[in-house]
Amino acid sequence: MRRTIPIAVLSVLSGLAQAQSPNTFDCNKFLTFADDPTTTLATFKQSPETMAWNWFVCLNQPDASRNNNRVWETFKPSDQVYLLKGAEPLPYSDHENLPSEVPELAQKQGMDPKGLFQFLGNDMPGSPQNGIQQVDGLALKMRSGPPVPPSKNEQLVRFHLLMGEDTFNYIVANKIYNRDGLAKLTSNLDFPDTAWELKTSWFWIGTDQDFKALLNQDGYYISQAYYVDSTGQYQVGYAALSGMHVINKLTPDWVWTTFENRNNPKYTVTNDTPPKPMTNITGPTEAAKPVNTSFQQQYSNLAQYELIGVQYDQNRAEPKLLANSQLESAFQGSSSCLACHSTAAYSTKKNTFFSFNIDHTGGILYPTSVLPDKDFVGYQKLDYVWSLKRAQWKR
Repeated sequence: MRRTIPIAVLSVLSGLAQAQSPNTFDCNKFLTFADDPTTTLATFKQSPETMAWNWFVCLNQPDASRNNNRVWETFKPSDQVYLLKGAEPLPYSDHENLPSEVPELAQKQGMDPKGLFQFLGNDMPGSPQNGIQQVDGLALKMRSGPPVPPSKNEQLVRFHLLMGEDTFNYIVANKIYNRDGLAKLTSNLDFPDTAWELKTSWFWIGTDQDFKALLNQDGYYISQAYYVDSTGQYQVGYAALSGMHVINKLTPDWVWTTFENRNNPKYTVTNDTPPKPMTNITGPTEAAKPVNTSFQQQYSNLAQYELIGVQYDQNRAEPKLLANSQLESAFQGSSSCLACHSTAAYSTKKNTFFSFNIDHTGGILYPTSVLPDKDFVGYQKLDYVWSLKRAQWKR
């Protein structure tokens, strides 16, 4: 008697078999898919979760040519692309100078004033460089009480956007780094297959060495960082990486993967009264779980991070929802990376971006499936790249 095994089970078994083998993935030229996107796509489809982890591993390797910063840290920060006055950005490998206050404070605090600093936003009212407000207008808080020290009680989780070289080159070539360029669009955008974007989330540590040691023990990657507070003062210290969206255009609908530290519920909480630990309700997916276990065993420096899931084709039913608890905290139940970003569009007649909010009794929902083309009449599609919303008018 023959027994039929469901396709979903076969997919999980395939991912498990691949992930349990010693990892032989070659990180050389991974950002260009080894110059062979077709072959990479075929391998990806065998186990999207395994490929997502391979990319995450490669992104987190030290880059010897860039002072051993992690590969993803060599990406161009979006705030250095969408400049405040809409000017053309510096070349990809060049970076804006740090505000003088940052290295000065770093020096006084015993940090490396010449090292890399993550810019985690500007909290001043009306700043286009906001680094705490999520899509729904809310922010994620750290818990009030242990293990969070009193000085960090209810501290807000921060985020940072970056882009790969081919993403940057396309934006510059099409002069869409400011709103003036977007206002001149006459057709939909079409980024190259090798376009990448990242979105990271961070716990603010400041100069608290005990808190830094605790987060290091819990497997968080820690970096120097700074932000501008609501009074315009620079805050310089350390921050811990709590989550990361990794996105590329290997498929026409882009590939959407998201990782987060599995200790996050110890540190972040919901907006409920009383607050509850912030957990991820969209994953890890069943396909991601065995792959997580294998890669966590192989890479001790990444052992506390886990893949939540992968989306890459609007015609695939699962996973319908995909969110990062640190980046889409309160609206995980209506969060689909692919569906949300598919609404990225701009009206040159109205000079406005498409609104993807869906009116709903009792609040606002976001699309969990791709909207029909008729909804975008009068808009130029931005090829899933919502970071363009940070572009400013030239002045």
